Amino acid sequence: MVSEEEIIRIANLAKLNLNHDDIKKFSIQLSAILSYVKKFDEVDTSNVQLTSHPIDGIKNRFQEDSPSRTLAVSDILKNAKIAKENYVATKGIFK
Repeated sequence: MVSEEEIIRIANLAKLNLNHDDIKKFSIQLSAILSYVKKFDEVDTSNVQLTSHPIDGIKNRFQEDSPSRTLAVSDILKNAKIAKENYVATKGIFK
C-alpha cells in the first residue's frame, strides 16, 4: 500500500494542498491503481519482439514544398473591416 507519507511527498512535488481525508483517500486509490498495473508483470512477454513504434514501417509523409499562388493584398483588404497601410487592423485587446 502507498503510505500517507508518499502521498504527501507526491502532493508536495505537484504543489497540491491536501487535507488528511484526501491523503487517506488517495493512498487507497493509488494503491489500487498500482496493484492493477502490477498485473502486467504476470504477462509472459518473452516471445514478443521489441518495437519502436506500434505500426511497423510507418514513415513521415511531407507535402512537397513548392510556391503557390496567393491572394492579392487588395483582395484581402476588401474583406477587412479595418485596413491600415496594406495591413488588416484589429482592435487592441490590452488596456
